Amino acid sequence: MATVVDEDIADDFAIMGAPYEPDEVSKKEAFEVLAVNHLSFKVFLECRTQWRTASTMAGITFIGLDYSACKLVLDDLQSPPDAFSDLRAMEHEALKHLNHREAR
Repeated sequence: MATVVDEDIADDFAIMGAPYEPDEVSKKEAFEVLAVNHLSFKVFLECRTQWRTASTMAGITFIGLDYSACKLVLDDLQSPPDAFSDLRAMEHEALKHLNHREAR
Protein backbone atom coordinates (compact mmCIF):
# COMPACT_ATOMS: atom_id res chain seq x y z
CA MET A 1 0.00 0.00 0.00
CA ALA A 2 1.38 3.40 -1.00
CA THR A 3 1.88 6.01 1.68
CA VAL A 4 0.32 9.35 0.75
CA VAL A 5 0.46 12.44 2.97
CA ASP A 6 -0.52 16.04 2.38
CA GLU A 7 1.96 18.90 2.11
CA ASP A 8 1.52 20.00 5.75
CA ILE A 9 2.36 16.58 7.16
CA ALA A 10 5.37 16.23 4.85
CA ASP A 11 6.56 19.68 6.01
CA ASP A 12 6.10 18.70 9.67
CA PHE A 13 8.31 15.64 9.20
CA ALA A 14 10.95 17.76 7.46
CA ILE A 15 10.92 20.40 10.23
CA MET A 16 11.40 17.68 12.87
CA GLY A 17 14.20 16.13 10.83
CA ALA A 18 12.35 12.83 10.86
CA PRO A 19 13.65 10.32 8.30
CA TYR A 20 10.31 9.75 6.61
CA GLU A 21 9.74 9.65 2.88
CA PRO A 22 6.15 8.99 1.76
CA ASP A 23 5.46 7.48 -1.64
CA GLU A 24 3.50 10.58 -2.60
CA VAL A 25 2.84 14.07 -1.27
CA SER A 26 -0.58 15.36 -2.27
CA LYS A 27 -1.35 18.98 -2.97
CA LYS A 28 -4.07 20.68 -0.96
CA GLU A 29 -7.12 21.62 -2.96
CA ALA A 30 -8.89 24.83 -2.06
CA PHE A 31 -12.65 25.04 -2.31
CA GLU A 32 -15.22 27.71 -1.76
CA VAL A 33 -17.97 27.46 0.85
CA LEU A 34 -20.97 29.57 -0.05
CA ALA A 35 -22.02 32.04 2.62
CA VAL A 36 -25.38 30.28 3.00
CA ASN A 37 -23.52 27.06 3.95
CA HIS A 38 -20.89 28.61 6.21
CA LEU A 39 -22.51 27.81 9.56
CA SER A 40 -23.38 24.24 8.56
CA PHE A 41 -19.83 23.65 7.35
CA LYS A 42 -18.48 25.10 10.60
CA VAL A 43 -20.67 22.67 12.56
CA PHE A 44 -19.35 19.77 10.45
CA LEU A 45 -15.74 20.79 11.16
CA GLU A 46 -16.43 21.22 14.88
CA CYS A 47 -17.85 17.67 14.98
CA ARG A 48 -14.73 16.20 13.35
CA THR A 49 -13.71 14.30 16.50
CA GLN A 50 -17.15 12.74 16.99
CA TRP A 51 -16.98 9.89 14.48
CA ARG A 52 -18.17 6.47 15.61
CA THR A 53 -15.95 3.71 14.29
CA ALA A 54 -15.80 -0.07 14.32
CA SER A 55 -12.62 -2.13 14.20
CA THR A 56 -12.67 -5.24 12.08
CA MET A 57 -10.11 -7.60 10.57
CA ALA A 58 -10.35 -5.46 7.41
CA GLY A 59 -9.49 -2.28 9.33
CA ILE A 60 -11.44 0.60 10.76
CA THR A 61 -14.90 1.37 9.39
CA PHE A 62 -16.50 4.74 9.99
CA ILE A 63 -20.11 4.24 11.13
CA GLY A 64 -21.24 7.84 11.37
CA LEU A 65 -21.24 10.84 13.65
CA ASP A 66 -22.22 10.62 17.31
CA TYR A 67 -25.41 12.69 17.10
CA SER A 68 -25.68 13.28 20.84
CA ALA A 69 -22.22 14.88 20.85
CA CYS A 70 -23.02 16.81 17.67
CA LYS A 71 -26.17 18.17 19.31
CA LEU A 72 -23.96 19.86 21.91
CA VAL A 73 -22.01 21.51 19.10
CA LEU A 74 -25.21 22.57 17.32
CA ASP A 75 -26.54 24.08 20.55
CA ASP A 76 -23.23 25.76 21.41
CA LEU A 77 -23.09 27.43 18.00
CA GLN A 78 -26.79 28.36 18.26
CA SER A 79 -27.39 26.69 14.91
CA PRO A 80 -30.68 27.00 13.05
CA PRO A 81 -32.84 23.84 12.83
CA ASP A 82 -31.79 23.05 9.24
CA ALA A 83 -28.11 22.81 10.23
CA PHE A 84 -28.63 19.24 11.47
CA SER A 85 -29.98 18.06 8.11
CA ASP A 86 -27.01 19.77 6.43
CA LEU A 87 -24.68 17.99 8.84
CA ARG A 88 -26.25 14.64 7.98
CA ALA A 89 -25.88 15.32 4.25
CA MET A 90 -22.17 16.10 4.70
CA GLU A 91 -21.78 13.03 6.91
CA HIS A 92 -23.35 10.85 4.20
CA GLU A 93 -20.89 12.09 1.59
CA ALA A 94 -17.91 11.95 3.96
CA LEU A 95 -18.61 8.30 4.82
CA LYS A 96 -18.18 7.34 1.17
CA HIS A 97 -14.67 8.80 1.20
CA LEU A 98 -13.70 7.72 4.71
CA ASN A 99 -14.66 4.13 3.93
CA HIS A 100 -13.25 4.32 0.37
CA ARG A 101 -16.54 3.64 -1.34
CA GLU A 102 -17.49 4.90 -4.75
CA ALA A 103 -19.88 7.87 -4.75
CA ARG A 104 -23.47 6.88 -5.52
